[in-house]
Amino acid sequence: MNGKSVQDTVRKTVKIKFVGFNWPGFTPEENIVYRILEKYYDVVITDDPDYIICSIFGEEYEYCKYPQVRIMCIGEDYVPDFNLIDYSISRFPIDYFDRNFYLIGCADNYKGQRWYDLETKDRNYDKSFLEKKDIFANFIASHESDQNMRGDFFKELCKYKKVLSFGSYLNNTDGMTVNFQDDSKTEIQRRSKFSLCFEALKHEGFITEKISDAFYADSIPVYFGSSNITDIFNEKAFICCKSREDFQNTIDRIIELDQNDEKYMEMLRQPIFVRPDYPSYTQRKLEEFVLNIFDQPLDQAYRRSTVFWGKTFNDYILETKRRAYGGDDIFSKARRKISYMMEKSKAK
Repeated sequence: MNGKSVQDTVRKTVKIKFVGFNWPGFTPEENIVYRILEKYYDVVITDDPDYIICSIFGEEYEYCKYPQVRIMCIGEDYVPDFNLIDYSISRFPIDYFDRNFYLIGCADNYKGQRWYDLETKDRNYDKSFLEKKDIFANFIASHESDQNMRGDFFKELCKYKKVLSFGSYLNNTDGMTVNFQDDSKTEIQRRSKFSLCFEALKHEGFITEKISDAFYADSIPVYFGSSNITDIFNEKAFICCKSREDFQNTIDRIIELDQNDEKYMEMLRQPIFVRPDYPSYTQRKLEEFVLNIFDQPLDQAYRRSTVFWGKTFNDYILETKRRAYGGDDIFSKARRKISYMMEKSKAK
């Protein structure tokens, strides 16, 4: 990997600053870029950095104040603006020379090792495994999705059998909820034959941890979201709802598996990934991407334009924020709304 080894005796020092990671409890150790950097370099977190690791939280566009190399590490449904940043690790498969790395939400979430455990997971279940499934299907969400896809599908499937909603949205379990930050979600999904895994919106390329959580818990995912899901996850291992018009076909498929134990077990035993080593392969490629940024001379690491229209746009963003009346601009409002949603959300 670029000829670099963890055992290298002379380690390059890199100076970084995190900008926009303003949520309670954030530590650099949980950031995927930092975890790679500390393997290969001496990392110094400082207010006099050479590189800015940025996100969209905190003070929006705060990173525009920093002239240093900017690397956006973003897990939200936000398409990076390469007029303002040099590199990104994003949820979108943007092919732009060496400037973007596509990382689906499962691969860098809080559960860490669970993602890699999927690669070696033994799926050779016997039929007695079904005895542990005392829940037909679960639905775990804290809010409705774009165009009411989550709620409408949930209600339609409930016409066949009751789907238990353990999130704060459409809760039908007498207020009992599970938390995606501990094992309570996994425990409920492990008892469920099916798990509804509907993304908040159908934004092509945007894949979160919902489907991998279900696979980890040995529940069959019922997925709605990005159409490239079958490029990554084996289409024989889960049920894919492609659109609202596909609701009935999806429900018919669920019913078929629910009423036929052999077919259900056949799907449950399928390999999870199209490429069997996808988790470890992705990690290797991500490390190559990050090392490419930091191995090159600092003055050659810039990719964005810092003159003419690139500078004009950057300065426009800063001036818009400065001139906002009363300090209550659209960015401040958006920040408060996002913070409110994060505090209220205890389940996905």
